[in-house]
Amino acid sequence: MSAPLVSVKMITYNHAPYIAQAIEGVLRQKTDFPFELVIGEDCSTDGTRDIVFDYQKRHPDVIRVVTSERNVGMKQNSYRTSRACRGKYIAFCEGDDYWHRDEKLQWQVDYMEEHQDCALVHSDYDRYIVATQSVIRSFNRHTQNVVPAVLDACAIMRGGKTLYVLTCTVMVRRDLAQAIVESDPIVYQSDRYLIGDTPLWTEISLRAKTHYLDVSLATYRVQVESASKSRDEMKVLRFGQNIHELFMYLIDKYNLSRQEREYHQRRWAEYTLWLAFHQQDARLAQSVLHAQGSLNLKGRILLWGAQYPLVNDVTKAALRVYRRVRRLSV
Repeated sequence: MSAPLVSVKMITYNHAPYIAQAIEGVLRQKTDFPFELVIGEDCSTDGTRDIVFDYQKRHPDVIRVVTSERNVGMKQNSYRTSRACRGKYIAFCEGDDYWHRDEKLQWQVDYMEEHQDCALVHSDYDRYIVATQSVIRSFNRHTQNVVPAVLDACAIMRGGKTLYVLTCTVMVRRDLAQAIVESDPIVYQSDRYLIGDTPLWTEISLRAKTHYLDVSLATYRVQVESASKSRDEMKVLRFGQNIHELFMYLIDKYNLSRQEREYHQRRWAEYTLWLAFHQQDARLAQSVLHAQGSLNLKGRILLWGAQYPLVNDVTKAALRVYRRVRRLSV
């Protein structure tokens, strides 16, 4: 196998219905350079593993599989797969997403080769909604989500639900990305924080330029259940709390603006107060009051609801009535 210019990193776990489409999207790439596909398969239980190894047997010159005899979890699977990548560049496509443009790698490499000060290039994307089997083409353009040509760290962290940088569209310089990953095991190797992609884009943007291609190159599959989306309200709240803790960690690490930290601390407080309210955890609610110093009326109601069962019951009943009225008014 020729030394690859690009390593495509694909982590997967229980993606049997989707993994073939993800792999095919990579294999169809039309390039004037060699590339490899490195698949981190984390002991799936639904047949994903068999599909992955079947593709490896058919394409041994392109595909390498990184796996083990036991499940290691998302963060360690991501870390070991990154370490196996050999290319000058790493492109990302998780096992339930796919690339719908055969020129994706070529266009991104062309830009990176011509712009040595750029370490991350990303693009617009399509959203496939699994629940309704519908597609939103060119999501950023469709929703008028204006992505700056060059992003700074604060903009990346504030991307929110729409996300300025979507993983399946990204290509980065491997040497810089891996240096960042190796330098901070807390973020990229431990389970303290639930995600590793957005902090990586954030840290890259603090060291080099980013670039946005205003064309849809990949399809992001919006699942009913995922790391960031769930019908379980507690899971959603814990995820939001954890993400804003992560962003405060990065802001402190790089001594970013006080206003930016205050923004993420407010968001952390919102998620944490709702968690404390639903769990009736008075100590957790008091930790928010201690961190914030003071609370607005909504915050005080959640604090009281975490402390006093009667306030909790009354507030939950009021919320149920409010939600019914909203549904009827739509």
